[in-house]
Amino acid sequence: MKHAFMAAILATTFLTPVSAAELSADSQIDAVTVYPQGAEITRLATVDIDRGDHTLVLDNLPGDIDAQSIRVEGSAPGQVEIASVDSKTVYVVDDASVAGERKRIEREIELLQDERAALDQLVTDATYQRKLLQELASKPFVTQASGDEPVRVDSAEFGNMFDLVSTRLMTLSKTVLETNIRKRAVDKQINELHQSLSEVAPKQQVKTVVTVHLSSNAQTQGQFKVRYRIANAGWQPYYEARLESAFMAEEPNLMLVRRAEVVQHTTERWDGVKLTLSTARPTGATAAPELRPELISVLEREEDRVGGLYGLAQSPAPETAQEAYSDAPAKTDQSRSSVDKLMAKQRTAEVTIAGFQALYGIQGRVSVDNSGTAKKVRISSDKMSASLSAHVVPKLDPNAYLTANFTLDGETPLLRGRVMLFRDGVYMGNGVLPMLAPGEEHVLGFGIDDLIKVKRVEVKRKTSETGLITTSNVEDRSWAITLQNLHERTMPVTVYDQMPYSTHEDVTVELLAGSTKPSERDVDKKRGVLAWGSEFKAGQETVIKFGYRVTRPKDTAVRIGWN
Repeated sequence: MKHAFMAAILATTFLTPVSAAELSADSQIDAVTVYPQGAEITRLATVDIDRGDHTLVLDNLPGDIDAQSIRVEGSAPGQVEIASVDSKTVYVVDDASVAGERKRIEREIELLQDERAALDQLVTDATYQRKLLQELASKPFVTQASGDEPVRVDSAEFGNMFDLVSTRLMTLSKTVLETNIRKRAVDKQINELHQSLSEVAPKQQVKTVVTVHLSSNAQTQGQFKVRYRIANAGWQPYYEARLESAFMAEEPNLMLVRRAEVVQHTTERWDGVKLTLSTARPTGATAAPELRPELISVLEREEDRVGGLYGLAQSPAPETAQEAYSDAPAKTDQSRSSVDKLMAKQRTAEVTIAGFQALYGIQGRVSVDNSGTAKKVRISSDKMSASLSAHVVPKLDPNAYLTANFTLDGETPLLRGRVMLFRDGVYMGNGVLPMLAPGEEHVLGFGIDDLIKVKRVEVKRKTSETGLITTSNVEDRSWAITLQNLHERTMPVTVYDQMPYSTHEDVTVELLAGSTKPSERDVDKKRGVLAWGSEFKAGQETVIKFGYRVTRPKDTAVRIGWN
């Protein structure tokens, strides 16, 4: 039976005896736990151990790991003890991986340089022949003595001689031109090869060497686990929300599919590893921030005139809109009754609750390369009941939007992430799911509901003066909001609108008499936002009357706008 031996934390100095035998072992990545930021790697190494003291050297670890996170543990049939664990960073020049390529490029450069030298010689020879031919053509055809009669040359012979010289000169000129063109091409190839040679130069790599000092009382075989943390890795969730309305199912329900994208940019590949996703955040803050006292200082009058009272408070920056997720699955017109083929079963993760974190163990072995390619895995699928309603904001949009209210089931929370929305099998767009705890309610929108017709018409806008002694300006505005339910069943509909509010004691705002009483005021603590909610029967048409009055002193100017 194997005896587990203790894990030793990282030491800073080598404590092994001089007589200890050195053992080398190659370790392979066996398991990876990925956090939203960072990951923990588990490597396995098996080594034969003789009796006595030994030094186990693991030298194939990446250089960008957190050295203080290194832990070593293992098991063996015999009694083995770990005295200490040391680590150090080394710089290695790896020439073996590029030696063959460098030799090939160097050989090509040598061949091109030999060709370049031959081309130079060819130009030199052709130039010399041209010069020699020109010198011969400039001399007399026949050498004559002073007393001899002049030798007459026939015109035909002279023509033949002229053609011969011209043809040879043209041939030599063409040879020089073509050779110079080829020389330029060879020079370009040589420069490109030199550039390639510099790119495959031996590069210095940073590696971590872990040394384990151990002792054994008998010959045995031990299996070691080396754990360490590494940055440049992480995972983020994304979801599919598939709504089946009452038209496609007996009761509305929501299928929530959890998926994850795992990305890593480390110096090592994860080939065939046990992959676990954790919701813990080991790289985040570990304690709540501390508040510092804030002092209000009274400014002097002179400083008030120069710098203003207290200074201006900065308005909070608006929240940025979430990026639209562009990978939408293809739509299908095929009805469910016509699908007679078996669908491929998708693997889901094994969910474990460990204290304050959730662990998703992905089934099977997974490979994740270190090029930044996202590995997409499926975590789980949860079917939940949903209640449907329509939300309308006719002041901003004349359309009604179908929404589904659901309560998150299960024992694990949802992390914030993008969600792709499907309604009765049709892709409707993208949304964002906030972080949700089990048992928490949330509402998702599933696009325009074309069977709810909405129309908002302004019916009154009037400005007048009131009062005998003190005159005030009064402005009345009112609208009629018409709703029609074209569904074949009762549909809950909530209409939202707004009226301005005032913080000035002389400026008042009130609902006009005859307005439909709202079911809620100051919705979500937003002042002036009103809501009318009701269940509308099939085919029902309703008119909501809404208006307000603003009263202000005559000489007081006001402006209505967003805060």
